[in-house]
Amino acid sequence: MRLRTAVTSIVLTGILAMNVPAEFVTAKEGLRLRSAPNTESEVIEVLPFATEVQGKLKKGWLKTKDGYLSAEYLSENNPLDAYEDLGTWLMTAYTHTGLACANGEYPEVNYTVACNSLPLGTELYIEGIGFRTVEDRGPSNMPSAWLDVFMDGYSECVSFGEQYHRVWQIKKP
Repeated sequence: MRLRTAVTSIVLTGILAMNVPAEFVTAKEGLRLRSAPNTESEVIEVLPFATEVQGKLKKGWLKTKDGYLSAEYLSENNPLDAYEDLGTWLMTAYTHTGLACANGEYPEVNYTVACNSLPLGTELYIEGIGFRTVEDRGPSNMPSAWLDVFMDGYSECVSFGEQYHRVWQIKKP
């Protein structure tokens, strides 16, 4: 029995330094890909939430072909599996009007979206954009699969134009 426990321990130790089939980024603001396995090293890029990565797991870091990721913010399960996939939606942008949102609060950059088909307070994850909350309503003719993303300035809104992104609703327990 002791021999079997020792062998299991060796096998498990070996697994900790092997290639993993896939890991997913769980950090909501994205995960920094670094040049070395420490938090002081250069940031190469930031990988978005739910990005699938592969590499070798060792001493709390995942070594990918491009750099190192902290294993603390990785999961074997895709975090989007816990959310409801609403499909691909049209995205446009709007900016300051000086008015409060439909919920009574003033809109916030990187937080507020307008939507007529989802209840106020609905929390969303928008692929390529991030986490947002429905705080406002759009024009009366706004189709059901359309989100208007709040941005800081008119030029940002014009640059954003019309885009299509996949949307997930965060399920409440």
